[in-house]
Amino acid sequence: MNTILGNKKNLAIVGGGVIALIVALLYFGFRGIDFNLLQEEGNQLEADIMMWGVWDESGLMQEYEEAFNQKYPNVSITYRKQTIENYEQQLTDALAENRGPDIFAMHHTWLNKHKGKMQPVPENVMTEKAYRQRFLDVVEKDFISSEGKVYGFPLYTDSLALYYNRDMFDNARIVNPPETWRDFQDTTKKLTKIDSNGRITQAGATLGTVDNINRAQDILAVLMEQNLAQRSRTMPKFNNKAGQRALAFYTDFANPRKTVYSWNKNQNYSVDAFAEGKAAMTVGYSYLVDRIKSKSPRLNFEVAALPQISPDKNVANYTNYWGYTVSSQANEREARASYLFLKFLTNKENSQKYFLETNRPTPRRDLIEKQSQDLQYGVFAKQLLNIETWDQPDNTEVDKILGTMIKAVNNNETRPEDAVENASFKVQALQKENN
Repeated sequence: MNTILGNKKNLAIVGGGVIALIVALLYFGFRGIDFNLLQEEGNQLEADIMMWGVWDESGLMQEYEEAFNQKYPNVSITYRKQTIENYEQQLTDALAENRGPDIFAMHHTWLNKHKGKMQPVPENVMTEKAYRQRFLDVVEKDFISSEGKVYGFPLYTDSLALYYNRDMFDNARIVNPPETWRDFQDTTKKLTKIDSNGRITQAGATLGTVDNINRAQDILAVLMEQNLAQRSRTMPKFNNKAGQRALAFYTDFANPRKTVYSWNKNQNYSVDAFAEGKAAMTVGYSYLVDRIKSKSPRLNFEVAALPQISPDKNVANYTNYWGYTVSSQANEREARASYLFLKFLTNKENSQKYFLETNRPTPRRDLIEKQSQDLQYGVFAKQLLNIETWDQPDNTEVDKILGTMIKAVNNNETRPEDAVENASFKVQALQKENN
């Protein structure tokens, strides 16, 4: 009796194990997991990876490769820094000729434009849910396709902030940097100096033009966002009153007939003017801190939060950043090794290390509070939860369209409402062309 029961019990255990194994095989099989690759972790995973970037230095990437090799000693990663000029065309040509990299830097707007050149992250490397838990909302929107596939990992994000010259503020008895754009206008008036010949000798703010302002189009974009001109990622919603107000507000700073006139196309480049003490305020991303310090080590300046229309509602900021993705030409083994490396690069420890070495703010949710405490760069981190972007069919062409729109108003060729309408039509035509 006991023997029979014991045999039945053993049979039940064996049968249950077989059923569990079958269920597991079916489940993981449908999820596309390659069991051969899963067994090749650590010492067994071998791959030679070519990686292209545009901002990161080779020495920095070598540090991360050496750390990665402690677990994956047979994965070789060769990093080559490319020049930003013509990078997109060089990358496209290299991939078309099957001589492109396995990992390449991608602008945050490139997913729809270049998705055919990329392959998504395997779910056994990182699931969509885990990705959303790790990264900011703006990263999810930029790197996750409409099908729910993840296509890349950013090492940083950024936000626009206000740079101001403390000595100029003190001399004008201005205690605090402006928190609203109305305050910004008033502060600009107080700090701008124009001689008897109409020449600007001290610019209150570097705003209003295109070619001599760092990321002018992004500044205009954030003004449109704050005016609620565009909160849709799929269509440029700036052909309306809000978009017109944003363009008029921006270009007024370069209009001699306006009281806020403080800048024109004959001024020096905005970053240089600020570093040389010829401009009291400028707007820019975090990388300007090091650039200004290198140009003028003794300049007494601070960085404050980007002004808002109202500090209590419709708070918005803008971002412009890059990430890394894996080429569709990489084979299964190379793709797995590549994405494991990118996942490693963006873990919490390495993300904080990257911030300390590059001063670029984190894309990770769980590091915002820590980086917000940084005396120099904390202002950028504090704004990360409010950063926005919008889907651009071609970021280079969109920049040209917005730049042409600003110049048309600067040169009195058209009214802001007509310039906005024309630019909106061009962007929509570009979207249709790229769909």
